[in-house]
Formats: sequence, structure tokens, C-alpha cells
Amino acid sequence: MRNQEQQDHPVLGRYPLYFKLTFAVFAGITLVWAALAYLLWPGLHRLGLPIAYGVETLLAIFPLLCWIMWGSMLLASTNHWRIHPIWLRISNRWLYAFFPLVLLAGKVVGASKDKVSQSLIDLINHLVELNLYKVPADRLLLLTPHCLQKSDCVHKVTTDVHNCKRCGRCQVGTLLDIADTYGCKFVVVTGGTLARLMIKNIRPKAIVAIACERDLVSGMNDVFPIPVVGVLNERPCGPCCNTRVDTDRIKEVVEKLING
Repeated sequence: MRNQEQQDHPVLGRYPLYFKLTFAVFAGITLVWAALAYLLWPGLHRLGLPIAYGVETLLAIFPLLCWIMWGSMLLASTNHWRIHPIWLRISNRWLYAFFPLVLLAGKVVGASKDKVSQSLIDLINHLVELNLYKVPADRLLLLTPHCLQKSDCVHKVTTDVHNCKRCGRCQVGTLLDIADTYGCKFVVVTGGTLARLMIKNIRPKAIVAIACERDLVSGMNDVFPIPVVGVLNERPCGPCCNTRVDTDRIKEVVEKLING
């Protein structure tokens, strides 16, 4: 399922919502830091100009880093710059660190938590896919929640996904076909605790995760620095019950990761 927000903005690239909100957050941080520097200057000046300038310079580093990160993310989102893997990991940490403030800014302007979360997920997916490297099929993990299975199904796929009879009532069988075709790992989990345990045991080099906005944002943060491509599920019956997913999108991502 692709986000309609990904239509290119003339300045802010493919993710205008998230960049507008982070711009507002960083502008606020810059103003607070400037006010702090202004208030500290008289006292620092009495200690001598070298000390005053030194402290003021140190204070300027944090907001400067914020804007460098914002600019680099903007360039990457418009495909004008390929991010080095180390810088990508730092950028992901930066995005998550300010996410609570971005959510608050979104609330102020009337953007729902799900909409802001989806914008973050789409941006991270783009950054990961922009820097894809070839992942061995057996080191790629396809991770999905148990709500994708029909709620009245008697076959326990969370203990062993191959218990699925591939009857076609849900999409677990289709995902199992994809995993078998490409040779990647596939697990169905009941929640975050089991997901983290599976990831620890399997030790994948990359993950394709299916979940709702909230679970994807928290999960992508938890498994750092493992690169994750998140795919939002569809909820025709409401949350956590008989959900669905765009299996063509899953297949596309798996192919990209394996083929490099």
C-alpha cells in the first residue's frame, strides 16, 4: 500500500508532511537555543571573551546538527544524494529521537498520529531502499502479525508457519509462497515480544515488516540498526482482526533486497 503523500513537492520532495513538521520542531529548538545563548551571554562575558565565545559555539552545535540532518534527509528524499550506510543509521536515530516532538507539532496543526507515523515510515522505507545492498535470501526475514490470519482458523501458524494449509481464506499462504519462492525466512508473531525474540534468534540482515502505523514505528526503532522496510497492513474489519496486505508490494520489496 503506497502512500498518496509520495507525490513530489517542488521543495520538500516526496514527504512534505514530515519535513514541514520537523522544520517547525527544529525552528522551535533553534529559537530556544538562541534565547538560552542570549541569556547566558552577560554572565559568560564576565568570565572573558574566549570562554564566552567557546560556550556559545558549543551551544550552537546542537541546532546546527539538527539543520544539517534535516537538509541531508531532504536531499536524500528527492533522490539527489545517496546516504552512506553509517550516516543512514545516524539519520534514523535522529528521526526517532524527535518523533514525539513531531507528533506534538502534528497534533497542533491537526495531523493525526497515524498520518504522521505513516509519513515517517514512508520516509525511512525510501532511505533504506535508496541504500539497498544485496541481502542473502536466508538472511532476509519476512515478519507479519498473526492478525493477518483468519480469526477463526484452527491452524496455529505462530508456532510454525508451515502449519498453514494455503486454503486462500487469508494471505498467510500467499506470503508463505513468496518466502518459499525466494528462500527467505517467514514468521508470524503474536506481538512485539515474540517478534524481538524471533529477530534475536534468526539474526537477519534485513527485515520486511507488516504491521499498523504504531507497531511499525516502535518496531523499526527497537530493531535498530537492522534495516527495516515497513509495509502498512489494511484493516477492513478494524484493528488487529483479519487484516490484509498488498502482497505485490511485499514481493517487490523482497526482490529488491535479494537482487540488490
